[in-house]
Amino acid sequence: MGAPVYLASVLEYLAAELLELAGNAAKDNKKSRIIPRHLLLAIRNDQELGKLLAGVTIAHGGVLPNINPVLLTKKTAEKEPKSPKKTAEKEPKSPKKTAEKEPKSPKKA
Repeated sequence: MGAPVYLASVLEYLAAELLELAGNAAKDNKKSRIIPRHLLLAIRNDQELGKLLAGVTIAHGGVLPNINPVLLTKKTAEKEPKSPKKTAEKEPKSPKKTAEKEPKSPKKA
């Protein structure tokens, strides 16, 4: 088997693999045609194709949906009742403020 035949079989395999994954992405999005977005999703979600085509930009492909976990709200924090801040009095930090808040008692002679 010569090099041209081997190259043709490798290219056929890559094309079949990419079309299968892109077809699955199109089916997941309830579409009957493969568009560049489906190709991008197929490539970036597959580890080996992603490594092979790491430096490739696909026109009209967009980006992978990704939200940084830091930006998501925590569900445990939402369920806890928030304590009102008005009930807890803050202590003044300086002695002057403490003296100003306390009423001065008249001195008895």
